[in-house]
Amino acid sequence: MSDEERDSERLELEIYGLVFRLRAPVEEHDRLKRAGRQVDNAIRELAVSQKTPDSTRLAIQAAFLISHDFIKLMDDFAAKNGVTDETRRRVDDLLQRIDDSISSF
Repeated sequence: MSDEERDSERLELEIYGLVFRLRAPVEEHDRLKRAGRQVDNAIRELAVSQKTPDSTRLAIQAAFLISHDFIKLMDDFAAKNGVTDETRRRVDDLLQRIDDSISSF
C-alpha cells in the first residue's frame, strides 16, 4: 500500500443524483466537494436550459464548459504573467496525466 493510499480517506459526492465514492487525502476533501458542487450546478443549469433528459449529454456539455472556463483562465493568467511556451507545454503534460488518471476510474 502506498503512502497516498494510507493517507486517503473515503469521500462521498452526489452529482446530479448519482453518488460517487472516492478515496482522497483529507486535505483534498474540501476542494473535491467544491468541484463536485461545480459539476452538479453546471449539469443542473444545462438541464433547465437544454430541456433534455439525456444525462450523458448534459455531463459532457458541463465538462466542456468547465474545461473551457479553465483553459480561458489559464490563458489569461499566462498572458498576464508572461508564461513561456515551455511552461505551457509542461502544464499541458500535467493536464494529460490528470485526464489519464481520471479515465482509469
